[in-house]
Order: sequence, then C-alpha cells, then structure tokens
Amino acid sequence: MRAHHLIVTGGGGYIGARLIEFALAQGRTVTVLGRRPGPAGSTHLQWALGDPLPAGLPLVEGSALVHLAHDWRAEAEDNVAGTATLFASARDTGVAARVFISSQSARSDALNLYGRMKWAAEQCIVGATSLRVGLVYGGPRQAMYGLLCRLARLPILPMIDPKRAVQPIHLDEVIRGILAAADGRACGVLALAGPDRIAFGDVLRALAMAYGGKRLPILPVPLNLALLACKISAHVPLMPTIDKERVLGLAGTEPIESAMDLVRLGVDVQPMTARLTQEPAGRRAVLDEGRYFMRYLGVRPTPALLRRYARAVPDGAIARPHWGMRWREPLSGTSPLGQRLRVAARIAEASAPGEKVLSGESRAGRLLGLAFQGLVELLLLPTRMLASLGR
Repeated sequence: MRAHHLIVTGGGGYIGARLIEFALAQGRTVTVLGRRPGPAGSTHLQWALGDPLPAGLPLVEGSALVHLAHDWRAEAEDNVAGTATLFASARDTGVAARVFISSQSARSDALNLYGRMKWAAEQCIVGATSLRVGLVYGGPRQAMYGLLCRLARLPILPMIDPKRAVQPIHLDEVIRGILAAADGRACGVLALAGPDRIAFGDVLRALAMAYGGKRLPILPVPLNLALLACKISAHVPLMPTIDKERVLGLAGTEPIESAMDLVRLGVDVQPMTARLTQEPAGRRAVLDEGRYFMRYLGVRPTPALLRRYARAVPDGAIARPHWGMRWREPLSGTSPLGQRLRVAARIAEASAPGEKVLSGESRAGRLLGLAFQGLVELLLLPTRMLASLGR
C-alpha cells in the first residue's frame, strides 16, 4: 500500500528535509509536525515532543508517520516517553504505517546514552517499524556527515579505534528505505545500513581523497585520552567542544546484518567510493584536478576540456590541485598521477588550442623540458621514499 500522505517529525533536519523533497517529487502530500515549517510544498502544524498527533491533522487512507525528531536538550526519558505518546496516538487514530528512525548503535548496553535511548524507544512502539540507520553520508554537509567532511580536511587526524567497522549508506538510499517502510513493504526492527563493513578510518580517507585529492594521515588515540579531551574542551575557552556522545557512539558501534533487510526494503546500496564521485564536492575535486593538469601542460583549462576530463576519469580525484602533490608520487606512466596526466594530455592534444601548444615547441625546448623534469624527479626521490615508508 502506497503512503499517499506522510506525517513527518524532524522535517527540517539532515534526513527529514531530503525525505520531504523526495516525497513531494513523487506526488505525495506531506504534513510537517514541529515548531518551524518544513520545506516549501509541505503543510505545517505546531507540535512538540511529548504531544500526541495534533487535532487538526488531516488523516486520509494511506497516511504514514515517520518520526525523525529528537530533542537534544531534553532528558533521555523525555525522548522515550514522547516517542511512545506520539506512536500510541498515531495507532489510536488509525495511522497504519508508523516508522521510527533509530540508530545502528541502538542497544540496551550501548556505551552512549543516545544508543540506549533509541533502544528504549523501540521497546515502546510495538507494531511499528524501527529502522536502524548506519553511517549516513552524502547530500548537504550537515549532522555527522558535515563533521566527517570537516575532519577529512585536517592535515592529520587523531582518532579512536580507526579500524572500528562502520556501514556507510548514502542519504538517498536511506530515503528510499524510509519510503519503502512507510509504504508497508517491510516492518519490525530493520537494519538500514550498508552491507559492507568498512573501517572508520578508511571512510575518512575516502572523503579526503574524493573531496580534496589528498591522503589523510590518521593518529590512533586511546579511548580514555579522547574522553579526557572531551572534558577539557568543555572548559577551555576558544577550544572546539568535543561531543562525548559522538566519541562513545563510535567506540561502541557494533556491526549489524543488513543484507536481507535491504532486500526486503528494495534498497540497492552502492559502494561509498562510487557514490562520492557523484557528489558535488567530488565532481568539483575532479574538475580542480583537471584544471591543474591543463595548466601544468600549458593549456588553458576551458570548461569544455574540464568536462571531457571529468567524463574520462569516473573514479574521482586522486591528486590535490597544486604543485606540492609532486613530492609524493612520480609522474611515471604506471603511477596513478602519471596516468591521470596522460589522460589530460590526450584530451588537450585533441583540442585545437592544446594541439597548438603541445606541438608548437621546438626540439631544443622539448629536450630542455625533459632535462628539467628528470632533475625534478631526481630531487624528489628522497622525499617520496620517506613518504612510502610512512604509509
């Protein structure tokens, strides 16, 4: 049964805003419950956590509730009680499909309070669907995904347990799972997380490479030291506050079996590395890389040449667009950097301006250029050897 009308709490959040956008594009009607209106095209009704469904809510056959809201200022017990009140009200008023957005960390013995609260809420909504969502990435840089993108830009990243397995899933794949649950395709407690388990450190490295074309050195940090840093950050002026809940949430993450649940929901999860190249930041990184290579070759990087380069390298950026990348990797034909430069040269040669620039140099000039490149490679050899030893 298709849910023609969605009742959404938390519609202004990272997941909620995208859910409403998708639902409206599919011709569904959406009512947002909360203090503030949702995206354009949705109806808004005032509501706060702990309240039942508003009296003025238009209920039609095929209505579904999707509960995303969480009050970080309230006590955990208030969030659990508020969820129970909302779902009981929805059940009593005939809302057949009731979907609770839970977390991969939801367990009775979770290290963080958020995970224990999500588990307790699941126990209060019998007959509803709970989606235990994995590590969400993609879309606007908000919530945890926004934090990960900021961390990936650091020159070196201290991290607790970088080998801890997480299960990334793209924001749009999460939305498809939520809509499938709202349509009654599957019910119960379901894992809405990527089927592949990836080390959390590798997730950060993938973001750094896809969005910045750089390698991210990671420094493992003991959990006790990280928790001490959380305490210190709360009392030191001008120091960014480190959220203890997020630290404990990562430290206590346990893998969940999701493959069968994804099949039940009809969600096909693509590998993270493939999806990152489709993100706006990933596309910009590829264009920056192509722009650097064209300038390196002495060719003006026109939009047409950059578009051709982006189509020719579907695997995302590998090179930070500045001269400093040369110290880590030689421009040989077998190195990834050298292969990308060769692609750029072929694209440039196929254009009229590029053909003129690349073929117009005299024999003496080409020999001088080759000698200069050989000297650069020789001078950079020691630093590359050191870099390879440190990997």
